[in-house]
Amino acid sequence: MKKFLSAVSIAAALAFAPAATAQVVLDFKVGYALPIGNIEVASPVNETLAMSDWWSGAVPIEVAGRYRFTPNISAGVYFQWNPAFASATACGSAASCSGHDMRVGIELVYDIVPDGAMNPWFSLGTGWEWTQFSATGGGLTQLNVNGWEYLVVQTGLDFVLSKAFGIGPYVGLFGGNYSNISWRNASGDNFRAIDTSARSFHGWVQLGVKGTVNL
Repeated sequence: MKKFLSAVSIAAALAFAPAATAQVVLDFKVGYALPIGNIEVASPVNETLAMSDWWSGAVPIEVAGRYRFTPNISAGVYFQWNPAFASATACGSAASCSGHDMRVGIELVYDIVPDGAMNPWFSLGTGWEWTQFSATGGGLTQLNVNGWEYLVVQTGLDFVLSKAFGIGPYVGLFGGNYSNISWRNASGDNFRAIDTSARSFHGWVQLGVKGTVNL
């Protein structure tokens, strides 16, 4: 009987433990993103390429997993896939255009009030980004750029609905420098590294909703 009561006590403690005691956390995000900055600035081999000349926006869809070291501090990895909208400037006379933005990285998250009904949080991260523009018809059929995304800053407010689940708005800036560029046109496939003097800060400003599951 004592063993049974002990087991019941342990099960009850686990069932009603506060969300902040969970060690593994999964985050899911969806939102809208606007491009800022340049792919590269004027150099001997190319003119300035503005982000907004190629993409008008994107829809970030992210999944992240992190480990909670303390009730306030956690760290983990994230993966984000963003279907992107090609700008009218880039699409030109092409029959149809599309694009995407993809990133993977690591992040450190700080929960300000982890046991509260409303929990403000912020995070810092870094990773690698791949961005693509594609067109059917026209001269240029594909443009690909990638590089280090050294500045990933996010903040938000979670409304804690239960010990296992929270949801709320977030805003973030994902920014860095592209270091490689490739493109496909009538002459074939082309590739070059972007000269360090031509590298320019670019980013995506995101606004959306985050759902958090405490395992």
